[in-house]
Amino acid sequence: MITKEIIERIEGEATLELEWKESRISYAKIKFLNYRAIEDILTQRHLLDALMITPRVCGICSHSHVNATILAIEDCYKNIGVNLDMTEKAKKIRELVLNAEKIQNHIKWFYFSILPELFKINRGKFVATVPFKDKEWFEAQKALSDILKMGAIFSGQWPHGSYVMTGGVTCDPLSSDISNAQSFLSNVYDFCEERLFGCSIDEFLELDSISDLINFDSTLDIAITYMKEIGFNEIGRSYDRFISFGENQGIQEPTKAIKTRLYRANIKFVEESLKNSFFEDKKSGFTYSKSAIYKNDFYEVGPLARLMISKDTMIRDCHRRCADSVITRITARVKEIAILLKRSQYLLKSINIKEKSLQAPKFMPKHISSEGIGVVEAARGTLMHKIEVEEGMIKKYDIIPPTVWNLGNGSPKNPSVAQKAIIGLDTVQKADFVFKTFDICSVCTTQ
Repeated sequence: MITKEIIERIEGEATLELEWKESRISYAKIKFLNYRAIEDILTQRHLLDALMITPRVCGICSHSHVNATILAIEDCYKNIGVNLDMTEKAKKIRELVLNAEKIQNHIKWFYFSILPELFKINRGKFVATVPFKDKEWFEAQKALSDILKMGAIFSGQWPHGSYVMTGGVTCDPLSSDISNAQSFLSNVYDFCEERLFGCSIDEFLELDSISDLINFDSTLDIAITYMKEIGFNEIGRSYDRFISFGENQGIQEPTKAIKTRLYRANIKFVEESLKNSFFEDKKSGFTYSKSAIYKNDFYEVGPLARLMISKDTMIRDCHRRCADSVITRITARVKEIAILLKRSQYLLKSINIKEKSLQAPKFMPKHISSEGIGVVEAARGTLMHKIEVEEGMIKKYDIIPPTVWNLGNGSPKNPSVAQKAIIGLDTVQKADFVFKTFDICSVCTTQ
């Protein structure tokens, strides 16, 4: 038997095609059916055109894409011997805007995707905020608006901001801008402390175990408690393999983890597979998504991967109890909100507005024939942009987004991360929920 399920409340469109055997899912095809061809659009354009085009890949992680682009362009300069002396101010502003985008992604995903699904699964028992009706839902909306306003002070707009340039950023904030940004950030702090965590950010970051959450009246604790009651600590488990290539909570080297053991990774072993895609075979293919693999294996990327690699004590405790189940995945993403808020507070306090924002290279793009790779840790995980440039014109552009890591398509014998997490489940509802815990972004995927 085959069941087709259109996935709602995601960025873009996706379909799950589930195959059943003895009342359990035996295989799942993940279909992305809208091809966008951004990589083709970029070909034969001026190198700096990418800074205007790539933010438009996605409406909710546009700054991740433009940051990956500028890093790839700067890598092109580096590979022909042109050193860029970027100030700490510019680096901090880039990170701050990226943090704002990730925070809004995380809050939006938890309140607009995960909580509504839990409420739908059992309306009578789950008593956290009623989606789209309770006061907390509107407060969450305001928090999203405030964190984006904080970022927009530096990026100029959201989404699709183009505030970065080779050698720094194009904004030059005043002390009043920093003060306004701190005010917006404080509002988001207040919402998360009062509603999401039930305690101060500092207290939450000091917790070593998810069991400690029971001492606080928080939406996160209510959600975790309910998921335990219905057995969601046992579902959604995958390979227990994690990987991260961008700078991540103090870890600057590409790193992978097999369960809790860490190993150094190398970007040269990252490959894209066209298996099951229309690009490989128009007749037998069923998706416009490629799949990302590392040494022929599938690895999970995203907040859970980042916190497992950075040895976060709460997430390691959650993993010890529940492995890489949906509870661990959800808790990790919410935990990262607190980490990013704390980090953003530090960045705002430490920006030296007297430093230069931009130190552009004198070497013009038209003289560049080079290659470059830009990697950032976006909300959903590792995002890579690869550029080949010939005399300042883009010869080839390749985008490897987080979704092709987590939600690619393998085979029945070697399924992808999400496929592995879905196989063996006994209801479509569970499959749909597990799928959403990876946070699907089809528009980033179909390039």
